[in-house]
Amino acid sequence: MNQKGQALVEFLLLIPIMFVIMLAVYDFGNILYHRYKLENNLEYIADLYMAGEDETLDEFLEDHHLTMDVAQDKNFETIYVKEEISILTPGLKNIIGDAYRIDATKVVYEG
Repeated sequence: MNQKGQALVEFLLLIPIMFVIMLAVYDFGNILYHRYKLENNLEYIADLYMAGEDETLDEFLEDHHLTMDVAQDKNFETIYVKEEISILTPGLKNIIGDAYRIDATKVVYEG
């Protein structure tokens, strides 16, 4: 019995599975990283919005590929910021889709 040949076949069968697992770990790490980054950017976006610096705000949103919506309710304004992240893992694309949308929300007092 040839043990080396058997080990090579088993290794070749496991390579695609390991590759998909590594891509999935990368995708989930990328999602978490962008979520953290979006939360930090939201503070800056809210500051620009409250200061009325619309031109700087538009440039920042465009540079970071973000979209922003604002909802007003009496003295409060809710700022919604969204970003889409592309997914690389083949099986995960079937479940989630080609892009995963993350969003962050901040409520500010407009007094």
